[in-house]
Amino acid sequence: MKNITIVGGGSAGWMTATTLLNQFPDKKITLVESPNVPNIGVGESTVAGDQSGFSGIVDWLKLVGINGFDWMSHCDGIHKLSIGYENWYRKDSGIFHFPFGPEYLQHNNYEFQLNDWHLKKIFYPETSVSDYAECFYPGIALINQNKAIHYDTPIWQKGDNEVQQRSGWSFQFDATKFGFYLRDYYCQSDNFTHIQAEVEETPLDDNGLKHLVLDNGQKLEADLFIDCTGFKSLLLTKAFGVEFNSMEKFIPNNYAWATKIPYKDPETQIVNYTMCSAIENGWIWEIPLWSRMGSGYVFSDKFISTDAALREFKYNLIKKGYENAKELDYHLIPMRCGIQEKLWVKNTCAIGLAAGFAEPLQSTGLQTIYQFLFNLIRTMSRDHISEWDRREFNSKCHDDFYAFASTVALLYALSHRDDTEYWRDIQNRDYPTDIFSQQNEPGFAKYFRQMYIEKNFNTEFRKGNAVHALSAGMNWNPIYKLNPLLKGNDIEKTKQWVEVFVKQTEERKKKWAEEIKDFPSPYQYSKDNIHKNT
Repeated sequence: MKNITIVGGGSAGWMTATTLLNQFPDKKITLVESPNVPNIGVGESTVAGDQSGFSGIVDWLKLVGINGFDWMSHCDGIHKLSIGYENWYRKDSGIFHFPFGPEYLQHNNYEFQLNDWHLKKIFYPETSVSDYAECFYPGIALINQNKAIHYDTPIWQKGDNEVQQRSGWSFQFDATKFGFYLRDYYCQSDNFTHIQAEVEETPLDDNGLKHLVLDNGQKLEADLFIDCTGFKSLLLTKAFGVEFNSMEKFIPNNYAWATKIPYKDPETQIVNYTMCSAIENGWIWEIPLWSRMGSGYVFSDKFISTDAALREFKYNLIKKGYENAKELDYHLIPMRCGIQEKLWVKNTCAIGLAAGFAEPLQSTGLQTIYQFLFNLIRTMSRDHISEWDRREFNSKCHDDFYAFASTVALLYALSHRDDTEYWRDIQNRDYPTDIFSQQNEPGFAKYFRQMYIEKNFNTEFRKGNAVHALSAGMNWNPIYKLNPLLKGNDIEKTKQWVEVFVKQTEERKKKWAEEIKDFPSPYQYSKDNIHKNT
């Protein structure tokens, strides 16, 4: 396998080209990109790696040799500490955060300590849904005070400042500019060819794609074709007719309106998190970049027309304080949520939206790209590709995707909003919670049931599992093991133990707040360290 052709640019195409050029410098890589596909560049929000084996964007950057933060100045980038969720549990229920990094616990028995918080919730039911993250994640202190850690400080210089030591982070940046940056700085090899042309024909034979016929008359042959053509999936769907496994049953949305919002006061508007706000017929994202805010409204046209959704989007932006919402430019983005039945067919595979998409809610768009790229280079390291290799790649990518998608679906499943037909329909959906149920989506059902069983039946907490922060934020608590009233425990002794936990965590919150009182704001840190010349 010496000759590889990537069809499509964007984040998926240029990340694929960058990865292959770095990992296989002797192979000939060609990228064919349509000159007629507009780049929207709404902003891209990424996530950090976790302890379940999934990698973060930092891991991919290191893999391809992008070190430090210089690249961020080319891509409108800022750092990110968490994802905020507003009004997801109920209308006007407030905000909770899904922070990055593992919980910071005071002793090794993490199951016991996480249970302490749920006992606190039993004895003090008025405890805020945001309290779980505030108790266990030092980075929340930064969010509450709109502060930034010193991201460029080496680990050996962090001292005993717990917030500086233990806050996980990722990035937010302009996805279009990121693709251009990769093109200009990491795809300049003699073995790389960039062609701007339309693909007109994709003839097949027994081995797969015979070649590509371009509108400039060229015929491109390759040992491997990689489909990075987005939702239209020019190769897998249109050429091979691969079936698409829709997630519509569990993830309801199929459209997004997107826009770019100029800052009025970047000092206060630039924050180190993505905000996801549930509204009448879907949810709004706000992704702060260095020069402007990226925002979008994710919805389903089964419950509201695209025109009505745009009016609803503008109205809610004005409510959020963006008075100029009516004057902005808006782009309608059709989405399909799900994954291809096969991601590698004969001599063709897919990366990015052409492979699968679980909607923007958990910032998994780029995560899916680089996770699938890790799988791809591992498979390609054998050089010759057999049907076993294709099926293994397909299985691993499906496994990864359904793990991402199940976390997205969990937020919908746990919502108690009932203020519109959209939210009432979501409450009545048949999510695969029964351990013995047989669903048509075995991969998704496996992961969704796994989260449900671990959290709500056996309460076998695993450190670093995203379910805990999300479920506590959605006011979803274990129903059996932890309730002292059901276990016949000495209630007064249990309450005394809980009060010790409450005292310890409140002291930790004060300590973390004190540790960062002199830290810079996200705006000031970025201005002084990332965007010095902008």
